[in-house]
Amino acid sequence: MPSLPQDTASLLLLSDGRYLAFSEAGQLDGFPVFYFHGTPSSHLEAGFAADAALECGFRLIATDRPGFGRSSFQKDRTFKHWPGDVLALAEHLQIDQFGVAGHSGAGPHLFACGASIDPDRLRFIGALGPWGPVASPAIKAKLNRLDRMFADLAQRMPWMMRAGFAPMGWAARYWPGLFFRLLKNSVSQADQVILERADYANRFRAMQAEAFRQGSRGAAHEAYLAYSDWGFDIASVRVPTHVWLGDEDIFVTQAMGRHIGGTIPDVNFHWVDGAGHLNFDNWNDIFAACRRSLG
Repeated sequence: MPSLPQDTASLLLLSDGRYLAFSEAGQLDGFPVFYFHGTPSSHLEAGFAADAALECGFRLIATDRPGFGRSSFQKDRTFKHWPGDVLALAEHLQIDQFGVAGHSGAGPHLFACGASIDPDRLRFIGALGPWGPVASPAIKAKLNRLDRMFADLAQRMPWMMRAGFAPMGWAARYWPGLFFRLLKNSVSQADQVILERADYANRFRAMQAEAFRQGSRGAAHEAYLAYSDWGFDIASVRVPTHVWLGDEDIFVTQAMGRHIGGTIPDVNFHWVDGAGHLNFDNWNDIFAACRRSLG
């Protein structure tokens, strides 16, 4: 599996004084695709998609969002701030047209880019199990117990989000074996099988340790945003969007998936039978669909 070692991340100094960390994989002279990680995670997650990117001729540019890895925390940020960081990185790398792709908590960031970046520049979105808006009581009711708790905290006691993520960050950095066991016990049977693979398990430990390099503040703030009003409607996404979602995903539920598939205008939505949240082999199909959408 192609690696993205944490000590090789490049840093871009943004106009507001923050740093944005990124690394590259895939076909380095291929069509550029910015990869957005889950929540919590880091740019190391893109290693799960690197082989598929190489096969489809994509240059994969993996980022750390504000407060994760080596990217500076951004106070009071919203999802609508993220497209500006992506465009700044594209300008730095002298990239005109590009796609965006990502997994899980990348969803709001992918859709924010699709809603605000000129479709002449942003050509497609590729998403594996993307988190969608908690847009109705019915969607909230179908969330797993922990996600329902965080959704309630975001609405009633947002300051508690930090307290909820602090132990997670400590375990990921200083007791990775415990963190991984807790993670493995919290996912579906299909995902537990995937995590039995030594290469996947090792990458999970590395990407989570990197995610909490600065502590838990970035993850807590982003989780608060994910359970709150996003500030934009996913119906405003203006580019071809390719979504693969497992029908046994216990995080991005079928209710949330149906909302995504029924709301984004130009969506190519695929249910994957028997798959959970971590079906990374789907990147081959997702990137192939993205490549076809380029014409």
